[in-house]
Amino acid sequence: MKNIFLTLSLFFFSFFYAQKDYSIANLNLDLLKKSNSVIISQDIHLEIDSYSSMTITEDKLITILNKKGLSALDAFAHYDKSTKIKNLTLTVYNTFGAELQKFKERDFTDVSVAGSVSLYTDNRVKYLDYIPSSYPITVHFEKQVKTSNTAFIKSFRPIQNYDQTIKESTFKIENNSGEILRSHPNEYSEAIKMEQLDENTVLYSIENLESIPREVYSPSLETYTPQIMFALNTFELEGQKGQASSWKDFGKWQYENLLKGQDELSESTVSEIKSLTSHLQSDAEKAEVVYDYVQNNTRYISVQIGLGGWKPIPAEEVDEKKYGDCKGLTNYTKALLSAVGVESIYCVVTAGDEIINIEEEFSSMQGNHVILTIPQENEENIWLECTSQDIPFDFLGTFTDNRRVLALTPDGGKIIKTPAYDDEVNFQKTEAKINIQNRDIIADVEIKTKGTQYDSRYSIADRTEKDIRSYYLNYFDNIKQLNLTDYRFQNNKEKIVFTESLKVVGENYVKIYGNDLILDVNPFNKFQVNLPQYATRKTPFVIERGFVDEDEFVFNTEGLALDTELKDIEFDSDFGSYRLSFSLNEDKLVVKRYLNLKKNNYDKSSYEDFVEFFSTISKFDNTKVSFKKV
Repeated sequence: MKNIFLTLSLFFFSFFYAQKDYSIANLNLDLLKKSNSVIISQDIHLEIDSYSSMTITEDKLITILNKKGLSALDAFAHYDKSTKIKNLTLTVYNTFGAELQKFKERDFTDVSVAGSVSLYTDNRVKYLDYIPSSYPITVHFEKQVKTSNTAFIKSFRPIQNYDQTIKESTFKIENNSGEILRSHPNEYSEAIKMEQLDENTVLYSIENLESIPREVYSPSLETYTPQIMFALNTFELEGQKGQASSWKDFGKWQYENLLKGQDELSESTVSEIKSLTSHLQSDAEKAEVVYDYVQNNTRYISVQIGLGGWKPIPAEEVDEKKYGDCKGLTNYTKALLSAVGVESIYCVVTAGDEIINIEEEFSSMQGNHVILTIPQENEENIWLECTSQDIPFDFLGTFTDNRRVLALTPDGGKIIKTPAYDDEVNFQKTEAKINIQNRDIIADVEIKTKGTQYDSRYSIADRTEKDIRSYYLNYFDNIKQLNLTDYRFQNNKEKIVFTESLKVVGENYVKIYGNDLILDVNPFNKFQVNLPQYATRKTPFVIERGFVDEDEFVFNTEGLALDTELKDIEFDSDFGSYRLSFSLNEDKLVVKRYLNLKKNNYDKSSYEDFVEFFSTISKFDNTKVSFKKV
C-alpha cells in the first residue's frame, strides 16, 4: 500500500512540477524508493564584491519522501555582527503541488550556536523546526546572507546527505573583487561541469546523482564525494585583512593576528609555575607538570568571540577566571609552557572520530579545533589535548589522531601530522581465572587496555554504579545470567593503561546433558559483530583504527575429564589474523586467543570477503568443548 501511495504521489508531483521545469518524472521510481529525499534543484550564487564583502544566495527545491529525509532539509541561516541575513523564507507544498504553509524570517527560531557549556558567543543561528503531518512534501527554501568575512568561502559539495538523490545542483561564483580567487577540486570531481560565463563568473553544475546509502564502515562522505574548495588570496576576518596564498603566509597571518600578544600572564602565576617545575630538567617533565596544573585548575566552556571565534581569549583572563574554550585553554597552556622555557606550537585541526585531514594542497580557513604540540629533539613530538580534564599527558585519543594539522609558528604555517595509533598500540589483554560449579562459572576477570581501546574505556570509572552494571551486562551479553559481584578500576595515566578487575558469576553458562558438560571456551571477549549483507555494496569501506586483542582463559577442570579432541585454530586474511589455542595442564584448561583487525582502506568489491572474515571469527569464538564428570 505504501508503494502504491508513493507511486501515485510521485506521478502527481511530477505532473505539477513539469510545468515549472522541476520534474522528477525522468528519475527511476526504484531509485526514489532507495532515497529519503530528492533535491530537485539547488542553486547557490556567491558574489564577491571585494576582499571584505560577499553575498551568498541559495535557492533550493527539495522533496522529503519520509521522516528520515527531514534531517536533509537544512533550513537555517547563521549570522553575527559581520554577517547579516537579507532573506530567509520557506514554502511547503503537498503531494499535488498545493501550497500548505509559508514561513518568513520572523517565523524561524533564533538561538545562540553554542550549547549549555557556553558562557558567551557572538554567533547565532535562525532555524525552522518544521514537522509535516504526512509525506511526501516539497519544500522551497530561499536564503541570502551578506558578510564582510571572506576568509570562509563556501565549498561546492553537492552530496552532503546519505540516501538523497540529486537531480540538479549548481554553484555560481562571481568574483568582482579584483583579488585572486583560487579553487581546488578533489579527485572525485570529474562529473562536475564548469562553464566560464564571463571574465569574473564561473558556473559549476552536476546532475542526476544517485543516492548513496549509509553502509557499515563507510568513510566520511566528504572523503569520497565531489568537492571544489575556494579561497581568496587576500581576505578579511572581523575587520582584519589577511593573506592566504600559501600555508606559510596564512599561518604567519594567523600567528600575528590571532596568537601574538595573547600569552601574557601575571607575575604571581609565572612565579607559581616556575616554582612547581624548578626541580625538573627535561622539557617533557616540565610539560607534564604544566599539563597537570591546567587540568586541575581550569574547565572547558565555549567562548566564541574575537575574530570570528578564532582568536583565543588572553591567557591572563583564562588564568583569572579558570575557564576557556579549546583556543583559550590551548593558548593558556602554551603561555605557561613558555614561562618555564618550553617551546610549544599551536595547531589547528579538524577534530572528530572520523579522520578528516587539513587539505595540504590548498591553503584556506579549515579546521574546527586546536591542540598543542611540543617538539622533541630526536624523539616524537609531545601532543596535548588541552580541553579535557582527565585525558592523559601526551595522548590525543580518537578525537584528533592520525590527521594533518596546521601548525602556527612565528615563521609561518606548516602542515604536520598527529600520531597514528597502530594496531599493536590499540591493545586489549583479557585474563580470566574460571571455576566451574555445576552449571555456573565463577570468574576473576582482568581487562587491560591501551591506545584507542584505552580511550574508549577509561571513562567507565566515572560512571554510576547502575551504569557500570548495565555496561557489563551489555558487554558480556553472551552470558545470559550475569551477576557482577565486585569491580575495581585503575587508570594508570602515566603508562596510559586502564585496568578493570571484575568478579563475575555466569549462571547456567555450562550446558549439562546427562554426564556431559558442554563449555563455551570464550566467555569474556566474544566477537559478535554481525555485518549486514548487501545485494550490491555501493561505497568503499574503511577500518580507521585497527587493534589487537590477546586473551587467556584458565578453566579449573578438577573433577572433569576432557571428552573433546583439542585442535588449535589459525587463519590469516587481508583484514587481519586470528589464533585460538588450547593446552591441558593437570586440572587446568588454558585457552589462548589472538585477534588482529588491520587498519586499512578497502574497495567495495572486497566487502563480501570482509563479511566472511567476521563470520569466521564469530564461528571460532563460539568453539565448545565437552567434559565428563569423573
